[in-house]
Amino acid sequence: MENTVHNYALPPENAHFCGQLAPQVLLVFAKQPLPGQVKTRLTPPLSPIQAATFYAFSQADSIKSVQRLNIKIVICYSGQRSYFSHHFPNVELCAQGDGDLGQRLQRMFEIQWQRGMQRVCVIGTDSPDLPVVWITEVFASLEHYDVITIPATDGGYVLLGCSTICPDLFCDISWSSNQVLQQTAQRAQQAGKSYTQLHQWQDIDDISALQSYAQRSLTAKDTSWSRSGAYARRCLRQLNNAALLL
Repeated sequence: MENTVHNYALPPENAHFCGQLAPQVLLVFAKQPLPGQVKTRLTPPLSPIQAATFYAFSQADSIKSVQRLNIKIVICYSGQRSYFSHHFPNVELCAQGDGDLGQRLQRMFEIQWQRGMQRVCVIGTDSPDLPVVWITEVFASLEHYDVITIPATDGGYVLLGCSTICPDLFCDISWSSNQVLQQTAQRAQQAGKSYTQLHQWQDIDDISALQSYAQRSLTAKDTSWSRSGAYARRCLRQLNNAALLL
């Protein structure tokens, strides 16, 4: 799906694009990396502590990567605020609050609309090597579309961007399933929103994805996510060494 664009609805005929930069914000959904509460699909073969440590590195690398962009960033956190204020002292924080993922996403988007933001994107911290140039591309493309996703290889998405209010995007979605992307596209279409998909990337949620990520990190020119890549390789070496002893 690399560089593929799927148009489910065309931009409105009366759309006016003046070329001025609209108020925009990038939301980063992040959890406090507690053993047993993050990256549970990596356990086993990783231990809960290893999985949480990898997530901590992945989270830090993801946020460091997007901080290079000339875009306002808000960390939408789950866990103790003190953890995030300590590790990311120069980034605005906003608690996700209660509810399922859809309710929390909707709440975070609504806060930004109320603040006057006109283009809002959200990513997680499961794809530390997501090309940041794609994020810039999505923000630019929101001049022409209401909703944009960067699909994930597992049937979800690694980024969702909106230039209009659309609560339907977060309703009745089978979260953590391979139906998330398809259902999100359907919600956008049913709401009459112009929608497109750009590129495709991989969330690191299982051991196969971790192996692919570790391999990519060996040849990466961008070293901003080197800590999580190095830790992934370390964990995989330990697993291989343990297997040889059996």
